[in-house]
Formats: sequence, structure tokens, C-alpha cells
Amino acid sequence: MTDRGAARKDTLLKAARRVFETKGFIETRVADIVKQAKVSHGTFYTYFETKDAIFEAVSRQVIDEMVAGMATPVPTKGVDERVHDSIERFVYAYRPHATMIGLMEQVGTFSPELRDLRLEVRNTFVERTRRGIDRLKGEGRTDPELDVEYTAETLGAMLEYTCYIWFCLDHPFEEERLIDTLAHIWSRALAPR
Repeated sequence: MTDRGAARKDTLLKAARRVFETKGFIETRVADIVKQAKVSHGTFYTYFETKDAIFEAVSRQVIDEMVAGMATPVPTKGVDERVHDSIERFVYAYRPHATMIGLMEQVGTFSPELRDLRLEVRNTFVERTRRGIDRLKGEGRTDPELDVEYTAETLGAMLEYTCYIWFCLDHPFEEERLIDTLAHIWSRALAPR
């Protein structure tokens, strides 16, 4: 792809995100995206076959940005501090993308392809958690009998759904108190018996 082509595609992606976040997935039309991007329908179809295709591309960008935002290394600390840092980084990575994440959740209920994408996204974060728990287990810093896979699944679901309720459904939480509470629950779940 030429530099000019890459720039046009990027313009379309940025425009699509703005439109999706403003109008929602269902109400958005390709015409809205091309109008926002100030390009022709033909330009849109050069890069994307459908509205679903550009939504998937925008969603993948969001996930890449979230993962990058969480990639800051955690200094070697105690388990409680590491857990707190990880939860805080997840919250800070989730917040700026909450509208798109909420849309991904919604669209995943009626589109098998986008449901698969949503599960792929979730699996990225669950796998990250699983690796962290494995590391703690290998260091002897957690319950040796802990079911790593299901612990990662359930703790991830708790964190993810709490952020969804907080940022997508606008349920008011006190940030510091909530992060501290989530970290406490995670730490208790991981603590050696």
C-alpha cells in the first residue's frame, strides 16, 4: 500500500470511529463514514467491503491501543502491589476506549464474526492474566492448588464487567476505592492457603 493509500485508510478508520462512537453501530451507515472522512463511497470500498469490515478494523485498533497501554513493565514488587498495578493499568487502558468496547459488546450479540472478535479480545486479556498467575505460581507466591485457567477467566470477567458497568453504563464508582477493592479481591483469590 502506498503512503497515500495508508493515509486514506487511516482517515477512514478515524472517521469511522468518530461516527460509531456518536451514532452507534446500528445507526451508522457507510454514507456517514465517507461524509465524516470527506471521501467518496468508491474510496471507502477500495479499503473495506462493508460497514462490518471497518468496524472490525477499528475494533482491532482499539485492542492494540489497549494492549500497548498495559505493556508498561511492572517492577518486581509484592503480589498485592503487582495485582494493584495491573488492575490500575487495565482501568486506564479501558477508559478511553469504553464507547468502542461497549459497541463491540453490543455488536457481538448479533454478528457471529464480531462475537468471535469480542471473544478474541477477551482471550487476549485472560491469557495475559493467566501468564501472570502462572508466574506467581512458579515463584511459589500463590496457592499451589489454584486452577490457573479458571481463576484467570473469572477474575478477568469480574474486572472486565466492572469496567463495562462503570464506563459504558455510567454507574458511578469512586475510582481509587474501586481499584483498591478489585485489587483486594484479586489478591485474596491468589493468596497462598
